[in-house]
Amino acid sequence: MQSKPPRSFRALRKGWPAIVAALALPASAGSVAGQAPEFKVEVPGLEAFECAPPGEVVEASQEEARQAAQLGSTARQALILGDAQRARDLLGRAVGLDPSSPGLAYQYGRVLEDLGERREAVLQYCAALAAGAQGEDAADARDRVVRFAESERRRIAPDALDAFEAGVAAVGENRMDDAEAAFVEAIEGHADFPEAEFNRALVLEHLGRAMEAADAYRAYLRLRPDAPDAIRVSERIGQLQVAPGARPSSGSALALGMLLPGGGQFYTGRPLGGVALLAAAGGAAAAAFLVSETDVRCLRAVEPGASCPPDQIIGRTTSHPYRTLGLIGVGAVALGGAIEAFLHARGVDEVEVANLGGNRSMLLGPSLQSHGLGADVRFIRVVF
Repeated sequence: MQSKPPRSFRALRKGWPAIVAALALPASAGSVAGQAPEFKVEVPGLEAFECAPPGEVVEASQEEARQAAQLGSTARQALILGDAQRARDLLGRAVGLDPSSPGLAYQYGRVLEDLGERREAVLQYCAALAAGAQGEDAADARDRVVRFAESERRRIAPDALDAFEAGVAAVGENRMDDAEAAFVEAIEGHADFPEAEFNRALVLEHLGRAMEAADAYRAYLRLRPDAPDAIRVSERIGQLQVAPGARPSSGSALALGMLLPGGGQFYTGRPLGGVALLAAAGGAAAAAFLVSETDVRCLRAVEPGASCPPDQIIGRTTSHPYRTLGLIGVGAVALGGAIEAFLHARGVDEVEVANLGGNRSMLLGPSLQSHGLGADVRFIRVVF
């Protein structure tokens, strides 16, 4: 009996004509300039997580195995004392010394899961199984992998998936009215279906309904604000709404700016300003999450400026001193950019926030101007 292919494969197989149709889609719907994106023909995340096929297990030397076992014993003592973070550090070193030990990998996975690092824990369960875990450890590791797979697996209503595939097939046959109806059915059948919203936007573009297409793109961004094509979609919304003689929506500029730093600038046709704000937000995010300080706890005292020998390290504590400031910076950039885009869409390049006691003394609000390869970003400006 021939088995039914997975849905993702079925969608992809039906989707090849759609790819051709997408490439043949006019660069403009009506008089909209710019290259339209391509249709999405796959729905990622439908397949459950599985452990990678076991590869070659690196055998530890006798000395490495002895040190790893000692670290594992110390980690168990740390757990008894309630110091899970120290146990995590010790077990991380242990599995690095002896990756062939299923017991250490399983123990490390349990500690990681208790600390909330579930995906990393599952990888350790997989490593334990690949290293030949037996008995209760093996059964428990398999059970935890299965539970993780089920919790992570994306579930979309079967009728909605069928409607999505029908829409992709209709696009491949250039039946755009049928495609729109199918994608609407998919959206109504499952509330969280960004791929269907995206494809509906493209179909509406092809049908010349630019404003409706922009609304569908915004719905896609609301469902997937972290989408890898979010910048391109923001630009497309701007291209669709900024028709000759028309002014972009100030509400849309504000919403896109809040969803994505610089999104409002992309939307209002100022990509250099959008890139500048996105880079500023990225720098603040990097300071928040990438800058860290590590406090190493050593078995014995060391001289000032000297490092603790690796075999004397009993734990590490990592902190992020700029996390709060960095997150505040990201929020400030996003908010300032969104307000600026809102004002620009309303035809106001600068707004007077306060009069400081004279005709020439004013506090001016945010503004952004692109010129050449640079951008001039001003959040607050005082004029005397």
